[in-house]
Amino acid sequence: MNDKKTMLIQSAMKLFGERDYHTTSVQDIVNLAGVSKGAFYQHFPSKEELLFSIFNHHFERVHTELREAESNPHLTPRDLLIRGILVQCQLILENKNFLCMLVKGTAFTEKAISEVMTRESLEMARWFQKRIIELYGPDIEAHSMDCASMLHGCLKEYFFFFIFCNYPIDGTKLAGYLVERLDDLVEGIRRKRPTPILQSALEPLDQVYQTDKQRLESLTEHIELRIRSHQPDTQTAHTMLQTLETIVAELQKEQPSAIIIQGLYNYLLTLAKQDEQLIQLLKTAFDSRIPHHAG
Repeated sequence: MNDKKTMLIQSAMKLFGERDYHTTSVQDIVNLAGVSKGAFYQHFPSKEELLFSIFNHHFERVHTELREAESNPHLTPRDLLIRGILVQCQLILENKNFLCMLVKGTAFTEKAISEVMTRESLEMARWFQKRIIELYGPDIEAHSMDCASMLHGCLKEYFFFFIFCNYPIDGTKLAGYLVERLDDLVEGIRRKRPTPILQSALEPLDQVYQTDKQRLESLTEHIELRIRSHQPDTQTAHTMLQTLETIVAELQKEQPSAIIIQGLYNYLLTLAKQDEQLIQLLKTAFDSRIPHHAG
């Protein structure tokens, strides 16, 4: 990103946070950035496109940091969860103007931006959910979205104190503290065995805010996680994961083969045996996607 574009984004965030999106003009933004209107329109066709760029820039940074953390073989599941919380803290606390925009509701005054925010919130919740299952094991899976939701909610409340009360937040300490509280929460769930609240409540939202490709990727992740956490035989689990990978690869071809996909799918269902939840995930992912006219 070049200097002028960065200056425009930073200036817009400051003004959107101090005032709001609607009362801030393009002229206000270029005046603060110290560039011409021509320079603005070289980078952004409209103020709305600038707003999109701000959110995309922020979320791309989040995704990049999380991918780097996931690829680090030295991080334990606990370390990875703490790192994910810390990423959220650092990017928000380092950019108070972006947080001001969120608090003022800038994200939700424009429908398209609102949809982006909702999708990103769901993706973050799913990321936390996956880490929670990896850390605490399959017995907490039914409650994993409730845990992820409470974790994410607590994080947002600390951001509230940071922006409205100017309370200093140490991201590293907060990340460790929240995971310790998550330990307490999971211990309570295991002891009392309550009925989960969000066990399947987010599935309809996934269907609204994800493209078909994103839905398949999300379902594939859930299937992989289910296989790894519930298949006791290592060799069978490896075979199932390879079969799943082959099905997805075939589906992504320009002319996928229905015969190959159907055969692999049936084989995967056979290996799933009595795991009803895994079988349901497989049917949701592939029943409607198997092509009927392919060679």
